[in-house]
Amino acid sequence: MNNVLEQSETGREIARRNRHRGFVEGLSQGLVQAFAQSFAEAFARNSVATFEESFVQGRIDGMRTLLRVKYGVIDDLDDLAKRLSDADYDGNFARIIAGATLAELRS
Repeated sequence: MNNVLEQSETGREIARRNRHRGFVEGLSQGLVQAFAQSFAEAFARNSVATFEESFVQGRIDGMRTLLRVKYGVIDDLDDLAKRLSDADYDGNFARIIAGATLAELRS
């Protein structure tokens, strides 16, 4: 039965959706862990300034990870991650997941 389903367009669509869902869930878990680690490190130092710096750096790291996973290695990865994180983090995150091109993100 699985073999027949795998060969049908419906089966391939189900597989694509499951891969996408797995990608998004895995990425989300990784980002949550990165933010939690940044928070824990800042809390351990008991410094508001350090917490804010760690939070900002965590967002940049998360954006960099998302860009690398979605687009591979790109020349301006660090600069683009910082710029997208500083601007509209949630909006840019959603744009990347929705399939925005690098040209769109850079503009």
